This record gives sequence, C-alpha cells and structure tokens, in this order.
Amino acid sequence: MQKFKEKHLLSLIVWIGLILVAIFTLPNISQLVHDKGTVQLPASVQSEVANKIEKKYEGGKNARTLIAVFNNKHGKLSDEQTLQIQDATNAVKNDPDLHIISVTAPSDNQAAKQQLQSKDSTTQMVMITVPKKDKVRGQTDKILDKIKTPGMRTYVTGSDVLNEDFSTVTEQGLQKTEIIAAIFIFIVLIIVFRSFLIPVISLLTVGVSYLLSLDVVMNLAQRWDFPISNFTQVFLVVVLFGIGTDYNILLYDRFKEEIRKGQGATDAARSARRHAGRTILYSGSSVLIGFAALALAKFSFYRSGVAVAVGVAILLMVLLTLNMFLMSTLGERLFWPSKNLAAHDRSFLWNFLSKFTLSHSFIMVGILIIAALPLLFVGSQKLNFNSADELPNSVQSKAGYNIIQDHYPAGMSGPTTVYIQNKKPLDTQQHLAEIDQLTSYLNSEAGVKSVASVTRPGGTKINSLYLRSQLESLTNGLNQANQGIKKVQKGLKSANEKLANSNTSESIAQVEKLADGASKLEAGAQQLSQGVTSYTAGVSNLASGSQQLSSGTSSLQSGVGRLSAGSQRLNTGISQVRSQTAKLKALRARMAALQSGSRQLSSGLGRLNSQVAPFSNGLNQITSGASRLNSNSSSLVSGAQSVASGSSQVNSGVQTLNSKMKELQSQMQELQTGLTSANSGLDQVSSGTTTVNKYLKEMQKSYLGNTFYMPAASIKSASFTPSLDAFMSKDRKITKITVVLNSDPSTTKSANRIRTITRDLNAKMKDTSLKNAKVAIGGQSSQTSDLQKIANGDFFRTVVIMLVGIGLALMVVTRSLVQAITIIGTLIVTYMGSLQITKWLSGYLLFQNMLTWNTPFFSFIMLVALGVDYSIFLMMRYRGDAGAIPDVRRRILNSATIIGTVVISAAIILGGTFAALIPSNVLTLIQVAMTVIVGLIILVLTLPIIMSAMVKWTYPYVNDKMYQKSVDKEEKEHPIRRSKDKQ
Repeated sequence: MQKFKEKHLLSLIVWIGLILVAIFTLPNISQLVHDKGTVQLPASVQSEVANKIEKKYEGGKNARTLIAVFNNKHGKLSDEQTLQIQDATNAVKNDPDLHIISVTAPSDNQAAKQQLQSKDSTTQMVMITVPKKDKVRGQTDKILDKIKTPGMRTYVTGSDVLNEDFSTVTEQGLQKTEIIAAIFIFIVLIIVFRSFLIPVISLLTVGVSYLLSLDVVMNLAQRWDFPISNFTQVFLVVVLFGIGTDYNILLYDRFKEEIRKGQGATDAARSARRHAGRTILYSGSSVLIGFAALALAKFSFYRSGVAVAVGVAILLMVLLTLNMFLMSTLGERLFWPSKNLAAHDRSFLWNFLSKFTLSHSFIMVGILIIAALPLLFVGSQKLNFNSADELPNSVQSKAGYNIIQDHYPAGMSGPTTVYIQNKKPLDTQQHLAEIDQLTSYLNSEAGVKSVASVTRPGGTKINSLYLRSQLESLTNGLNQANQGIKKVQKGLKSANEKLANSNTSESIAQVEKLADGASKLEAGAQQLSQGVTSYTAGVSNLASGSQQLSSGTSSLQSGVGRLSAGSQRLNTGISQVRSQTAKLKALRARMAALQSGSRQLSSGLGRLNSQVAPFSNGLNQITSGASRLNSNSSSLVSGAQSVASGSSQVNSGVQTLNSKMKELQSQMQELQTGLTSANSGLDQVSSGTTTVNKYLKEMQKSYLGNTFYMPAASIKSASFTPSLDAFMSKDRKITKITVVLNSDPSTTKSANRIRTITRDLNAKMKDTSLKNAKVAIGGQSSQTSDLQKIANGDFFRTVVIMLVGIGLALMVVTRSLVQAITIIGTLIVTYMGSLQITKWLSGYLLFQNMLTWNTPFFSFIMLVALGVDYSIFLMMRYRGDAGAIPDVRRRILNSATIIGTVVISAAIILGGTFAALIPSNVLTLIQVAMTVIVGLIILVLTLPIIMSAMVKWTYPYVNDKMYQKSVDKEEKEHPIRRSKDKQ
C-alpha cells in the first residue's frame, strides 16, 4: 500500500479511466464545429434582425443563397453556351433532392439579365435559394455536379459555402499542425535532454491533457452551448502543447537536478513538484486567469477562448499528478540514454543583457525606447473582415468568388438587402411611391453602384411609371385637343356667318303675301263654285233667264280672268318661295304639296277658261246649244268644285308655311345666339387648356417629374405581378431593396457605408407613412459592420478585464505592484510592436496588407497569457535566490543567467508550436503565429533588460526586504547556526 501511494498509482488509474471515458464520449468534433463554430452575432444587431425578417419573407423558412458561376475564360459566352447554362439551371430547378425554394437566372427576364450577366458577357450568375436545414456541403456538391458544363468554368460560392470551406481548411490545417508540432517538440526535447523517453513522455502527458480537454469542451458545447469557434481546437493544440512542454521542461529539469543531488526517484519527484511545481502552478494560474477572463466578453467568438482555460486547468492537473507517477517509477531512466545529469548550461545571452543593463541602464532602456517608437506610432491597423481572404485560391468557392470580383461590381459578391416590414400590405399606390423614393434616395448615396426594388426590378427607372413621362403624354393630348377646338371654332364661325346672311325676314314677308293671296284665292274659288252651282241649276230656265245668263256670263268671264291672273301670280310666288326655302328640309315637303295644289288650281282654271270661251261664243246660240250646255254643266260643276278644293288646300298649305317660317326665324335666332355662345365658350376652353398645358409642362420639367405614380389598376396587372413576387412577401407586408456597393462587401469601407446608409435611411423614413415600419439591413456588409462594432468594442473591454486579472495574479506571485505593472507594460509594448511587424511581414511575404479582424485579439491573448510565463519564471527564481544572494543586482543577474536557458528553450518550443500553424493555409492562423513568434523573440531579448533595470531603479540599496525576511526566517529556524556565523 505504501508503494502504491509513493508511486502515485492512483493517479495513473484515474487518468486511464478518464482517457477511456473521453474516447467513448467524444462527440463528432467536425460536425459540431460546423454547426456551432461559426461567428454568431447577438440577436439584437441589425444584420441578425434582418435575418429574422428574411425568414418571415421566405414564409418561415430558414434559407441560404448559393451562387452558381458560369465563366468562359476565352471570351464572351456564345449562344450555345447560354443555352447550356439554361439547361443546367433547369436541371438544378428540377432536382428533388435539393428542395429548391427559388432560382433566379439571367434567362428569366431582362431585369435579371441586367443584374446577373457581367458587362463583358463572359460570365453569368444564377442565384439559388435552398433550405438551411440541409448540409451546405451536400448542396454544393450536388449543384456542382448539375452545372458542370464542358468549355466553361463552373463554381458554387456564397457566404455559407465560403464558411464551410473555411471550416474544412481549418480542420485540415489542424491535422498538419498536430503532426508538425509533435515532430518539432520531439526533436527539441531530444536536443535539450538528449533523451528519447523525455519527448515521448512529455508528448504523452500533454496529449492526455489535450484529449480530455477536447472531450470536456466539446461535450459542454454539445449539451450546454459552451462557446466554441473554428479556432478552438487549433488553439487548444498550440497552447497545451506549447506551454505543456515548457512546464514539463521546467519540471523534468528540476527532477534531474534533484536526482543529481543523490535523492531517490520518489523524493526527487516530490522535491521537483514542490519547487518547480510551484512555479508551474503560478504560471499556469496566470494563463488560466487570462483565458478565463474571456468568459466576461459579450462576443461569443471571444468567449470561445475560455476553452483554453479549461484545457490549461486540466493540463496543470495532469502534469502535477501523472508526471509524479512517471518520475517516481522511471527515476533516472527517464533521461535514457543520456548519463549526464548536469544542470543546463547558463545563458550567455541573458547574462550579457542583464549585466550590461545593470552597468548602463539608461543606455539600454533608451535603445529599447528608440526601437519601440516606430513600432508603436508608425502605420495604422486597418483590419480585414473578408472571410474569403482566409482561404487559398485553389478552393473552388474562393475561385468562384474571385471570378465575381473580376467581372462584376465589387459589391456583387455580397449584395446588401434592406428589409422593410409593415403591419399593412405595401402594394398600395402610396407605399409603392414611398418605396421608390427610398430606392432613389439609396441610389444617390455615396459608394452605391445600383439599387433594385419592386418599382425598379432591373435597377433602373421604368419611365412610364413617373409623372414626367405621364405628363408628357397628357400635354401631347392637350395640344391635340386645342387643335380640335380651333377646327370646331372655325366651323361654328362659318355656320353663324351663313345663318346671318340667309335673309329669312324677306322670305317670311313673301310667304305672308302668298298667304294673303291664297286666302283671296280660296274666297274667289268658293264664289266660283257657288256661281257654277247656280248656273247649272238654272240651265233648265235658260230660255227665260238668258238675259241673266248673259249678265252671269259676263261676270263669269270677268271672274275667270281675275282667277287666271291670280293663279299666275300664285304660281310665280310659290316658285320664288320654293327656290328660297329649298335648303330648309322642314318646309320642303310643305312647298311640294303647295305647288301640287297650285297646279291643280291652274289646271281647273284652264278647264274653266276653256269652257267659258265656248260658252261665251255660243251664247247667241243658246237655244240651239241648250242641250249641249246642259250636258256640259256637270263638267263645269266638277271643275268649279276642284278649283274650290284646290284653293282651300293651297290656302291651308300657305298658312302652315307661314307659321313654320315664323317658328324657323325664332329657331334660327336662337341658333345664332347659341353658336355665338359656343364659340365664346370654346375660346375660354382653349385658353384654359393652354394654361393647363403650360402648367403641366412646367411641372414636367420640375422635380415633380421624378415622382412615381402607378394607377391602382396597374398594380394588380399581369405585367407588374412578377416584380411584386420578386421583391415582396406573399402577404405583401415585407419588401426588400437590393443594394450593390462599389466596394468589396467585407471591407471596412463597405461597413462604414452601411452605417451611413442606416442612419440616413432611418432619418428619411421618419417623413413617410412607413415611419413605424421595422427596417433592417442584411447582407455581408451589414454583418461586417455589426461584427466590426462588436469585435472592436468587446476587444478593448476584454483586454482590460484580462489585464486586470493577470495583473492581480502577478501581484500575488511577485508580491510587488511595481513588478506587476512593469511586466504588464512589457507585454503590452511587445504585443503592439509584434503586431506592427507582423503587418509588415504579411504585406511582403503573404501579399496581404491588412491583418484579419481576429488576428489582434488572438495574438493579444496568446502573447499576454503565454508571455507572462517567462516573466514569472524569472521573478520566481529571483525570489528563490533571496536567501542565498542578498545583493539584489547580483541576484537578478544570477536569476537571468540561470533561467535564461529555460526561457529561451521554452520560447523556441512555443514559437515552433505556433510556427506549425503556418502550413495551415488559413490567413488568421498564419498571422497569429507570426505575431506570437515575433513577440516571443522580443520578450526573449527585452525581459532581462527591463527586469534588470526595474530591479536596479526600484531597489537602490543592496539588501531588499525579501533578503531580510529570508534571514529572519533562517534565524528563527536555526538560531544556533546564525549565531555561529556571526561569531
């Protein structure tokens, strides 16, 4: 049982059990990182609000948009290639496994072609919207297979594809890092200890720590949403293998020193843990506090650094327990095949730097200040937020992204989308006009290439929907109307003149005379009829009344003569009246009837006259012709009756004609008055239309000509419905406006423009009926803006928290405020300088003039949290030598000389571990590695200078308080020894 306890077999059993548990409980890390390792922004930021609105816009579906890219590198796309693209697009649409939500292709309509075909006609894009529930890798591979076309380069890209490829490249880089780091550490440990077992055991203990840490972190992430990122596993590897190897070197070196002193394996292990273990615990605690402070960060991506704190905690437990079993069991064999147990050589570099600084403090510190000034104040740290730059150009999604950048406006690879969510439908005249105003306003913003909306689906105005075009049509119509009015006025004026010249008064006077003659004619005819009747009645008394007959015949002859003359005058008058009233349709029929009656009258008078003449000639032969006269009397009576009847008709017709002519005169007067009024009214209408036309033309030329107006009937038309479907949700309560910037969507420049657009858009909407609508801007540029704001704000907050935590830990370890402040200051200056040098190196070696947005953060936490170890190593040795070396200057020189070898070895191992990140092909990891390596070099060169100068200036006396405390303690423990020494 004693041996079981001395050999620490319990720790071995416990760790073996935990290893087995970890092996069987470790989740699918790759899938977990893909699902939860991407950068997650808070739900309150604008881009995330836009994502929620987008989900509602898509009918509650979580969707992603992939971009299929078709490019002919030899020139313009041919007609045949265009048809092949259409066939490939249809193949994608009809694939049931893809669960396509929508596909927008250049072949859909002219507006889509204008947006999706490059200006040089060498490239076309097809926007494919698919559900987010399916894996992006599977979707990408299926689409790539469908669009593969001979003679063209085809790619599938988009933010989700780029993120997926970034995860894949990072995972592949991790595998390279693990292998390279293990090989490097193995070689360095062989060189340091000249042993084959030390590297194996060191890698074994650190590997156990890494496995257990990974299991704990990933299970926490899977079950309780513990924050992780794409870099979590990578940084666990480099930190644990880096500082774990450093701590093992410190522990094994002390164990070797104790073995060399003649102690047994168990005692040497205990002694090593008591002395070196304390330094490891202090150093590890500082690192642990530094990474644990990240839990207070608001940004989940920064909080993912807490996983390293979990790893460091497990590492400390493994190193200080499992190593005890290994050292106690193996003893001196741990260093096989080396037989040399001598301590490590002294560091001539740190000895020189510390010694020269103690002699020429101002010179050495002045050199450091002069060297630091250019690094601290030269250049600016503009950061790169473009995730595509993280990937090598050989990755297909990056190649597709580069094609878009080369052939389209810079912002086309990630258009910005403005979402407007209203409580009521937006497909009304008023709201459409306001949306168009917002579209025009956005289009006028600086840095905007094009804007497409429901009123401008192709990114340009539809002229027919604006008042300038509509007023132009209206003014043209008014011009034609004015010309018509002038023609009508001319016709009315001519008619009025003709009516005025028609002389109707004279015609009426003649008709009145005719009416008088007709009345007299009728009276004469009646008398004639009565005379004829009397004559026929008296034929039988002819003989007796011959004298009376002769007298009657004379009267008859005289009356017939007068009738004949009157009949001639009547015919003449009727002819004159008829000629003058020929154009009056109303009198034409009447005049015809009158003329017919007049002719009958003339005919009757003719017959009468023909009968009167023989009668008059044969009057002398009355007796002989009495019988003949009696036989002709019936004809005479008949003729007289016809004359009476005809004269009556003539009189009736003439009287009617007279009445109509009087009515006609009144009507013609009214007509003339009406024509005059109409002409005057048309003058007023013409004047009014001229004034309106002039006003409308002025309006057309004014700013109002740019006003959008759409008739209500046109909104529901078949021609406008596709635009509504493309830019509005099904319930028409959400609309989107697509904005393409003329700068790369992932740059700081685009992010700043989004902030300006957001501010201006909110101010503009306050003056519209949409002031209560929810507005959010989504897209890559909006995400970059939000990410920049959160990352920068949380970075400084996290830095302060981390520095305070590490500073408090340093105060506990060093028991000195001055030393803690000096170490913190050294680390800050080292970080800033190494970051500037990395920027220069990145520009010259990687052709990247900017650091990625997360490089400063990860570089800081790595340099500060890990670099503090070396300060603790030095100052712990300084404290440990207080009893042996009372002179503080000699003590710091001795500590620097001894610990310098350990620090340099540890820096080489840690730097080499980070150097293993360079082959990962991930830009952030490469830049972080470069920053840490440069920082370690700076620390190795500056720590002995700064700490020596600090000790010299802080303690001008030879013996410090630590020395006095050690003397008092030894005197208390060994009073006799101290009194003998005094004697």
